[in-house]
Amino acid sequence: MNILRKVFLTIEGYDLIRKDEVVLAAVSGGPDSVALLALLKEINELQQLGWQIHVGHFNHGLRGRAATKDEEFVRKHAEGLKLPFVRGSADVKALRKAEGLSLEEAARKARYAWLREAAISVGAKKIALGHNLDDQAETILHRIIRGTGLRGLKGMAPIRRLSKKHDLYAVRPLLEVERYEIESFLKDRAMKFRTDATNADVSLTRNRLRKQLIPTIEREFNPRVKSALVKLGQTAGSFYLLVREIADEVYENTKMLGGEDEVCLNVEEFAKLPPAIQTLIIDKSVRTVLGALPHLNFEHYLEIISLCGEQGYAKAIRLPKGLEARRESYVLKIYRPRKAPPPMHFRGQKLAVPGSTVIPKLNIRIEAEVLEGKIIGLKDYIRNKDYTEEILDLDKIQGPLQVRVRKTGDTFNPLGARGRTKLKKFFIDAKVPKTMRDRVPLVSDKDRILWVVGYRLANDVRITDDTKKVLKLKVSRVTEGGNP
Repeated sequence: MNILRKVFLTIEGYDLIRKDEVVLAAVSGGPDSVALLALLKEINELQQLGWQIHVGHFNHGLRGRAATKDEEFVRKHAEGLKLPFVRGSADVKALRKAEGLSLEEAARKARYAWLREAAISVGAKKIALGHNLDDQAETILHRIIRGTGLRGLKGMAPIRRLSKKHDLYAVRPLLEVERYEIESFLKDRAMKFRTDATNADVSLTRNRLRKQLIPTIEREFNPRVKSALVKLGQTAGSFYLLVREIADEVYENTKMLGGEDEVCLNVEEFAKLPPAIQTLIIDKSVRTVLGALPHLNFEHYLEIISLCGEQGYAKAIRLPKGLEARRESYVLKIYRPRKAPPPMHFRGQKLAVPGSTVIPKLNIRIEAEVLEGKIIGLKDYIRNKDYTEEILDLDKIQGPLQVRVRKTGDTFNPLGARGRTKLKKFFIDAKVPKTMRDRVPLVSDKDRILWVVGYRLANDVRITDDTKKVLKLKVSRVTEGGNP
């Protein structure tokens, strides 16, 4: 199969670039990116896809005169192809020093930040990158050597979202093309390209893999090792997607009501899970708090999971990007440390029934819905509902409902318990951390607590066969904009 058809099938198969889309092709001037640009242009013209291709070049400012010549080469190349050209640059050395990164990490971070900005400025939805099959094999081998799990083993994705807000994606049309195919294509077309001298520097790990380790493995162990590594990545990727789907479902049953900048997990439920699911739940928790997933190594996961064992204790584990994990009794918290909140002064707020009530002091919204008559599927609903919702017998409620926090002397008649108990004792038995107890929302009527939100309904208002009207309550966090 010729390289043109292979790249076209990759684009079609993974839905990388759609008809009439604007594409920013990242072109360094090296062989891979020059071939990428030529292939995109030719496929666009042959298939009449209507792509608007822009050429983007980022000058890292690390190679002096050579970097300037690279930029000029790409500019002239774009002009020759009659394609619009955009360029960018950054002080990579300053970024490296400021954030304590390696030079490679700083360069990559600066490059991707600029590519996102450039794509948005030209209206592109896709940023095309020149990574090929050899790069994929090298990436997977590098991660194996450093230590990785399923997520790292799957290598680079053919398409990856960079910005949800701008619907922006990075795409890799050459990911199923081997390097020798690219070299043959350029030679057949007599196409010029630039050679980066740093690619020969074997002091860089990636170059040692490419020039020393992989050739040794090919020569002495397996001549098709690159294909074997890529197949391993594809298999790992399939299993990762399956396990992640399971983890997403389990996460909702493991999560507990927490504060801002934190995720609280039920230790008892979390400890029952297989390690593969536990690590993905940790990933999801970290991403929820931080908005992105930094690099977590094997030791990070192991330390967090060890907190939930029988010998687990209240020890803070430091994670990347200023995050911490800590066990507090039967709660595992993954959070961004901040100053202790001031004492809560909140007398309560009336709850609209039916209706929606925002309680700014607690940063929550409670939706109240009244359902009359026999509720179809009620038992299934009760069995499957999560900690953020509850149903009450409306006729057993005495007077208007309000939301408040605990006060001295509060008692509670928990569902399934015998008689009333002090709310303080209930919190202790339910393993609610001390730091959270003053901020747990309580739904009450005239003089009774009806629902300790996120924990337990009161026996007084439970649903029975005689229930005629059901009150459904749903609680959610509220963002700064007022949305759940």
